[in-house]
Amino acid sequence: MKRQKNKDNKITTTIGKSKKKQINSGLKNSLNLQDKPSVKIFIFWIFIITLLTTISYYQAFNNQLTTWDDNHYIEENPYLQDLSSENIKELFSTDTYYMGNYHPLAMISLSIDYAIAGDDGQGGFNPFIFHFINILLHIFVSIAVFFLAYFLFNNLNIAIIAGLLFGVHTLHVESVAWVSERKDVLYALFFIISLISYVRYIDTKKLQFYILALFLFVLSLLSKGQAVSLAITLFAIDFLRQRNLLDIKLLLEKIPFLALAVYFGLIAINAQEGSGAIVSEEAYTFGQRIIIAAYAFVTYVHQLILPINLSAINPYPDIIHKTLPSYFSLYLIPALTIVFLFFYFIKKNIKIAFTIGFFIINIILLLQFIPVGSAMHADRYAYIPSIGFFLLIAILVVKLIENKPELKKTAFIVLGLYIVMLGTLTYFRTFAWENSLTLWTDTVQKSPKSVVAWNNLGSYNEKEAKILTDNNEHELSLKHRLAAIDYFTNAINGKPDYFSAFYNRGVSRFELSKNRGDTILLKLSISDFTNAIKFNQTSADAYHYRANAKAELLYFTNALLDMDIAISMDNTNYLFYINRGIIKGKMNDFNEALKDFNIAESMNNTSEVLYSNKGLAKAGLKLYNEAIVDYNKAISIKEGFITGYYNRAIAYERLQKYDEAISDLTFVINNSPNMNSAYNYRAYCYRKQGKIKEACNDYQELANRGDLLAAEQVKILCN
Repeated sequence: MKRQKNKDNKITTTIGKSKKKQINSGLKNSLNLQDKPSVKIFIFWIFIITLLTTISYYQAFNNQLTTWDDNHYIEENPYLQDLSSENIKELFSTDTYYMGNYHPLAMISLSIDYAIAGDDGQGGFNPFIFHFINILLHIFVSIAVFFLAYFLFNNLNIAIIAGLLFGVHTLHVESVAWVSERKDVLYALFFIISLISYVRYIDTKKLQFYILALFLFVLSLLSKGQAVSLAITLFAIDFLRQRNLLDIKLLLEKIPFLALAVYFGLIAINAQEGSGAIVSEEAYTFGQRIIIAAYAFVTYVHQLILPINLSAINPYPDIIHKTLPSYFSLYLIPALTIVFLFFYFIKKNIKIAFTIGFFIINIILLLQFIPVGSAMHADRYAYIPSIGFFLLIAILVVKLIENKPELKKTAFIVLGLYIVMLGTLTYFRTFAWENSLTLWTDTVQKSPKSVVAWNNLGSYNEKEAKILTDNNEHELSLKHRLAAIDYFTNAINGKPDYFSAFYNRGVSRFELSKNRGDTILLKLSISDFTNAIKFNQTSADAYHYRANAKAELLYFTNALLDMDIAISMDNTNYLFYINRGIIKGKMNDFNEALKDFNIAESMNNTSEVLYSNKGLAKAGLKLYNEAIVDYNKAISIKEGFITGYYNRAIAYERLQKYDEAISDLTFVINNSPNMNSAYNYRAYCYRKQGKIKEACNDYQELANRGDLLAAEQVKILCN
């Protein structure tokens, strides 16, 4: 080393070239900098991440939709089939919340899927494209994690490990295999690329990266409100890059991000409150919420390490009395230990501190300090926070290899086996999401206190019962409906104020009573609807169904009162008007019934039920020709509509058009041979025509079935 004066007579130090090279090399090693890998190497590892992730989720390509929000997001989504400019404008309105969320981009994404896939030809939706896009987005997110890790640490090995772990980890199955969680994979993609852009902004000082990061943050927020944590995550990146966190310029950089986070955070809270997802503050004490948060925090960590016994719903242990097991308090110890490790590594190892901080920042808002929903923790909440855990694993593995090269082979073998294990667990976990039955069966097995799972298992069986009833498979339908009632009862036993379970059990009992003509079941269904109304006095559907049940018991006046209440709450449901019209018709108030049917028709309803009942009302007014016009419409809408043919036959008979009446009744008998009234009515028409032999054949058939009145007619007429 030589000392010399410069031209300003100041002493400077000149370092020899070899010594300078040595210092630069040491600096490079301390930062874990590597020679930049070739494009081919990047492509190779992107291919490997894509391949292993695809294999892990292969089964999910064949999965169906489930009754957990998929029916609302896909099958009943009012925006799905008509993504008009008006609907898009409404979706982006901050007053429009769907399923308790503000996520217009996720909704648009699902609508695009529907435009590609369309109807499956059987009145449903082809689920393949929805699952395909979810898995594709997850692959993109995994690749984005790969690049985020690389740009954060300039280390290809860290990037590879983090990308692979993220791609195949079992805790992500819920976010990927559940179509309704499109918002999760979509927001995560924008979230991570935004972080990458911010890292590039810090490293290059190019303003375009900052602008891109801010723009992608907005897209992430428009996909899911959970993205608000990105604003704080940026400070963690500043910390990793050893920027001065108190620097005015740095703080000014964050103002747009923080403002957006607060704005969208308030929107998210309003959306959750509007849907009733946020539990009352009085439900759990502040101390209990701290313990619940600690439990969830530690659970996420151990499930990231070993993701077994996962459940779609992880309920509170005692939702009736709001108590917690005493051992829950013990979870405070590991939770506080992890927080302590974060502060410990701030001075010891900035990289490890960053990974722990990343996890804490992105999970803390999801730890039920403000109780949301009916679960203490959920797999999907760990989607973004898990990145911190994977980065930690990657850093520790790479550090082990650097410090002990002789363990390199062993470390990679163990890591490889761990990744294979995760991929295998993921593959088998996707089977739980195959359909509603597999999902809810798996959930009640692992979380028997999950009242939501019992309720949804009941809903699945009730839906199957309706399909089987429509296909005239009454024995199987009965089996499913009885099972549904049992499952709803389990849900009510677990949560005595469970509105949905009371309402659903009431529906199942009502439908079962119609097939059996059982007045006891009807009274039980009325009791269920009354309880449902007790716990949700704004449920128009509960009033509507209770009205129908009362009408079956001939309590027409009370039924009409309930139906009026239902319509006062929701005057846009055409079914309410149809069923009120039916009640008025049973009260022989045919003119008022027609008014309701006309209102329903003005709502663009063209169902066979509407026109069949409209025909009955006109027939009640002796307007038989007009009634036949309505019956014709009903029959044209639903091919083989037995009720329409039967009612039209009666109208023809009233007009003394016996040939037409006999033709319709013959169709009814051929397609519904157990309908005794059709035989009896056809025999009557034959007698009017003087066709005694044909009439006797019908009476004899009824007599063989045990009809005593028909047997009398055989004695009188046929002998």
